[in-house]
Order: sequence, then structure tokens, then C-alpha cells
Amino acid sequence: MKAVRTIQRYKCDFCKKRSVKNIIELHEKRCFRNPARFCDYCENSGHVTTTENDTDYEVDCHYCAQFSKKMLVEIEKRELEETKLMGGSDE
Repeated sequence: MKAVRTIQRYKCDFCKKRSVKNIIELHEKRCFRNPARFCDYCENSGHVTTTENDTDYEVDCHYCAQFSKKMLVEIEKRELEETKLMGGSDE
């Protein structure tokens, strides 16, 4: 029987996403649950400049504006319930 190669999986510190090390490192920088995250779209400025009919407009960043502390609390409650249902293990 041949030995099977296994790949170590890593978990995001802020959400439940799991993957290989280099993918998780990239994900954690942009994870919506990370309070110090980096937004690729607006580069953490909070707004984006768009051009329409040769006129520039500043518009709020769609991704940063979607972040809601209320939703974050609901997600944490749901994840806590899921962990209790799975037997309390945090893997």
C-alpha cells in the first residue's frame, strides 16, 4: 500500500473558512470579519471615484458600506449555536 500525502489545512482567525496556508493568509487580510481588513475595491478610503459622461463622482464603497455590526452579532450567535450542535469542538 502506498502512503497518501496529506495537506495541512488552516482556519481563518475571523471566520470558518479553511484552506491551505497561502490561501488563508490572503483571505485573512480581506475577511469581512477582520476589523483591520484591507478593502481591495476602495483601498480603505471608504469611497470610490467613478466616471460617467466625462464627469467624476465619488461614491461610497459598496463593500465597506455593507459591513453591519448588527449582522456581525447575528453571525456570531449562529456560529455559537452551530458549535454547540456539533459537540462543542472548535475545529
